[in-house]
Amino acid sequence: MTDEQGWVSSSRSGSGQQCIQMKQNGAGVTLRGSKNPSGPQLWASADAWQSFLAGAKNGYFELPTPPPAVTDRTTKPTPEDLNLISTEWLHTPDQSDALLLVAFAGDHVVMRLSPTVETLVFTLGEWQAWLAGAKDGEFDHLA
Repeated sequence: MTDEQGWVSSSRSGSGQQCIQMKQNGAGVTLRGSKNPSGPQLWASADAWQSFLAGAKNGYFELPTPPPAVTDRTTKPTPEDLNLISTEWLHTPDQSDALLLVAFAGDHVVMRLSPTVETLVFTLGEWQAWLAGAKDGEFDHLA
């Protein structure tokens, strides 16, 4: 799905109000959370994006098995609310300079562009919708 400003989200995100959004931006892709459009954004070069997308298609960022139990939260936590100190960050092996990193923090998925500390937080459902869209090629046209 693409909105009127060019932000793309997975067709599996329902109304598109609870999802990971991406937008072509110069020679790369900007990512954000739809629930906080004026919040943090990550910009990945075309190479980093293509590597990240290929990694998603190849299973690098699948949810742990068994998946974490979902807590009953009324609001999504901020990165500061999550204990990210000892978190294992995942990336595809072929990424070199700027890395798009993913980590599982309890019942949320966090994404960061290293070496920056800007961090996006997503629910397991948002992440699963994005992964399904990535595997189906919905974001191949970006970058």
